[in-house]
Amino acid sequence: MNAKQAWGVIAAGVLAYELACNEGELLSEGVDDWVATKRFLTRAVIAALALHLGKRSSTRFDPLSMGFHGIRKGSRYLTALKHC
Repeated sequence: MNAKQAWGVIAAGVLAYELACNEGELLSEGVDDWVATKRFLTRAVIAALALHLGKRSSTRFDPLSMGFHGIRKGSRYLTALKHC
């Protein structure tokens, strides 16, 4: 699967959820609840995601990029250990 296909799967999943969810359970309504209880954290995560997806922060300072690179590197390391 490539990135375009993965985005298609994500979009289809969001659309399917939004059509099937209970009243008051839209994803945006869930975010509203988070903003009401954890305003700073929710807005920080939204900002980090926007900066990451918009390529507005250097990979060196992007916590999402650093985290995913670390996870991928670690999983490759663990896979290599299993084959030794």
